[in-house]
Amino acid sequence: MIRATLVGLAVVGAAIPAQAEEVSASTSAPTPSPAPGGFDRFAAPTGQLGAGLNSSVDLRARAFLELGFGHSEWSGPFDAHLNALSWILGGGYRITPNLELVAMLPMGWASVGADDTSESGVGFGNLHLGVNYLSFGGPLRFMAGGAVQFGPWYKDYDSGASLGVSLGHALSGGQDAGLYLPETVTIVAPGRVEYEIDKLVLAGDAALGVHIPTDGGDVDLSIQLSPGAGYYVTPTAQVGLRLPFTWVPTRSGSSATYFAMEPYGRFDFGNLFLSTRLTLNIDDPYGFAFDNGKFWALHVGFGGAF
Repeated sequence: MIRATLVGLAVVGAAIPAQAEEVSASTSAPTPSPAPGGFDRFAAPTGQLGAGLNSSVDLRARAFLELGFGHSEWSGPFDAHLNALSWILGGGYRITPNLELVAMLPMGWASVGADDTSESGVGFGNLHLGVNYLSFGGPLRFMAGGAVQFGPWYKDYDSGASLGVSLGHALSGGQDAGLYLPETVTIVAPGRVEYEIDKLVLAGDAALGVHIPTDGGDVDLSIQLSPGAGYYVTPTAQVGLRLPFTWVPTRSGSSATYFAMEPYGRFDFGNLFLSTRLTLNIDDPYGFAFDNGKFWALHVGFGGAF
């Protein structure tokens, strides 16, 4: 059933100033200075990946919202177009300095039109409830966690609402299937690692997911790997690039792998952030982004800690 859902879609289409401690050059080795983003916060481009997380004991909570707009067109025997909006509302609360409870809820809307006919719908995806372990305080930072994703309301949607939600998978470059699959319980273990060198941030995101249909269908396994790098052009502005890749070893053909490219920008305003990214699907089933019947998406996100 999961296989059919995603294959069907393929067809339808991170400031603190650097401070140097005074040391004797004859007795002490030099120590690294914090990069413009600061060692006390994650340099992630989105709230879902950790933007808004910092080590301050006075800022235990965070909230974020990301909105994505996607588009696809068909031409041939008939002309058609598809517009989609996908958004994620999320938040987290650190119950200890290094342990965060996190929740996210995706939503989606789509409108598809061909000739004189059209269909549209809106709905909620699968609720994400999880816990993350966090490590701050140096050039190396990481986050590792676990979560369950499920939305019992999903099964009652009409075709327009189901399409609206499911297209979130295409708009996110084939990632995070557990947020968008109908009638499916997903157990996922996400993680992120960052290493900051002066103005450069080297990062990697990963997730292992087990997708269990509630109707007795085949269980799927997914593996996500997303290397990336960011550069602080100013102490509060970062630009970068991610390369999301997903492999579903339980499938074969074009629906077994998803690859995308995501240039992004992140801008910090005290404890708040604003981000934007462009998702360009590279290969089948959702790419190449601007080809006939394929998908691209523009995202804007914001959030902060409080």
